Amino acid sequence: MRVVISGGSGRIGRFVVEEFASHGYEVTSLDLAPAATRVDGVRYMVGDVSRAEDVFGVLAYAKAEAMVHMAAWSDPGIVPDTRTYSNNVSATYNVLDAADNLGLKRVILASSAQVYGFADNDPLFAPVTEEHPLRPLNSYALSKVAGEEAAEWFSRRGLSTLSFRIMGARAPQDMATEVARARARPAQERFLLWTRIDARDVAIGCRQALETLNAPSGIYNLSGRTTCFEEETAALIARYAPATDRANFPPGNMSPFSSAKAHTAFGFHPQFPVLRTGVC
Repeated sequence: MRVVISGGSGRIGRFVVEEFASHGYEVTSLDLAPAATRVDGVRYMVGDVSRAEDVFGVLAYAKAEAMVHMAAWSDPGIVPDTRTYSNNVSATYNVLDAADNLGLKRVILASSAQVYGFADNDPLFAPVTEEHPLRPLNSYALSKVAGEEAAEWFSRRGLSTLSFRIMGARAPQDMATEVARARARPAQERFLLWTRIDARDVAIGCRQALETLNAPSGIYNLSGRTTCFEEETAALIARYAPATDRANFPPGNMSPFSSAKAHTAFGFHPQFPVLRTGVC
């Protein structure tokens, strides 16, 4: 299958490129920035997904059958808020519109767990499922809510779209530092629900979602299996998010951010543990 990956030079997107290329896909990477390193056999193109002509042009040139849209201003504060919101929203719309018009089989969108607003609010319940209310706190989170709504609209028109609310994705070489930082400040870690996911697992989830033909359109949480802590997750929730209903939370240190829906739909199951003996 021919697949275009936007943001393919980014900190997470490059792992998505590697995953698809290693499984025999014909991959085109589209990014604002030239790739610092390149994967053999991958076509690298420079373009701006907030420009409709760039998206249409690359998808048509690559004869794409599917697209994984990872490109975005990935946090508030990188550029002014108006640009964060407008660029992210227009980029997602451009991807969906081009895919719809060009007859792509499926689009996978990178959304974010920031839509839940846990930086300022305890979760209402845990495990947190996709039904949890949204409480976006910044321009970036607002742009992701808008992107999800656009995807849902296009799915009603017949385009297969899956939006991934990703929690705490990090490159594998950064994971030990991330876990140490989390353990040093557990109160502040409510923002990420004490959870990280290896970027390689995000990449595998994207491929699994593309390969599972009957995976329904919709929104899916993606997280690591466990927290960054070895203690009981219920105890962390009780101590640092006391307003959260944890009556149904199981024993152990599983992530309070549930990926069960993704597991059921396309077999997502993180392969790279956040906690590694002798490392973290």
